[in-house]
Amino acid sequence: MAQVGSFVPAKSAVLGVCDRIFTRVGAVDDLATGQSTFMVEMNETANILNHATPRSLVLLDEIGRGTATFDGLSIAWAVAEHLASDIRARTIFATHYHELNELASLLKNVANFQVTVKEMPDQIIFLHQVQPGGADRSYGIEAGRLAGLPPSVIKRAQQVMGQIEKHSKIAVGLRKGGPGQSPKKARVQEADPNSQLNIFE
Repeated sequence: MAQVGSFVPAKSAVLGVCDRIFTRVGAVDDLATGQSTFMVEMNETANILNHATPRSLVLLDEIGRGTATFDGLSIAWAVAEHLASDIRARTIFATHYHELNELASLLKNVANFQVTVKEMPDQIIFLHQVQPGGADRSYGIEAGRLAGLPPSVIKRAQQVMGQIEKHSKIAVGLRKGGPGQSPKKARVQEADPNSQLNIFE
């Protein structure tokens, strides 16, 4: 904001001049040229990774969400790791893959921040405040309720979520490392489809 001459709403800020600003935010397809939403996302992400420098500012939102869970998490992890370790660009990487919280314990130049939420018995309130630390849950079902999804759908989604949290290791998150595994050694591993439980069993 300061670089383009705008007011910066902060008590103080120190930020070097950026050579370029890269953004990957929102979902859009280009079906006329045969590109799905996910392919557009990957093309834009590839452009960023191939052209960003240590003096660039990179803003990324929900990389990897347009494909399967294991694929998406793996891509998001690798992209974040590459930006931090290889390019070393100043980056804001928004994600609901809670497993990526683990990068802060693996890489010295990564820090987690979360948007605060006030939980009440029958609702949640988004406080629009940012504080240090990684979130350990999301509020997608609550957002669906606020958007007007039928109560029966919300109730069923909560039931399914309970089953997923009970049976799926990826729902619990790699941040916990699993039995006998140090959190610092928790990394994304190749998934064995035959070892995944049916969430309804």
